[in-house]
Amino acid sequence: MDTLQIQIKELEGKMNRLYQLVERIGERVETLSENKSPVPNAYSLSSFDQYQSQKNSEGKDAAYSLSHHKDILVDETSSNINSISGSERELSPEIQIRRLTAQLTAAYNRIAALEEQLLTYRIKS
Repeated sequence: MDTLQIQIKELEGKMNRLYQLVERIGERVETLSENKSPVPNAYSLSSFDQYQSQKNSEGKDAAYSLSHHKDILVDETSSNINSISGSERELSPEIQIRRLTAQLTAAYNRIAALEEQLLTYRIKS
């Protein structure tokens, strides 16, 4: 493997760990919000749950809804998940690294927003 492929694999691993971290933080916020009144927020868990349930009720695949999350960048040329994997093979390693870095940055921003929301709930308690 050359260094670019190694960097891509490392970034993919970091992305997976970040998404797991975001899920855990989301669960903590949800646990805290069960006893509190909901706070209107662009990152409100209830609005995200409504969005997810709406997508699932429309018969969308779970992978489809995950790939169209606001923090995940999708190629403009790809119309479904199968073409995403094919289009990534056509992209140069530098572009893949840029895309993964952008996704990583978006995930960090999402984590920061969830942490702020968690702190807000803790301060109110």
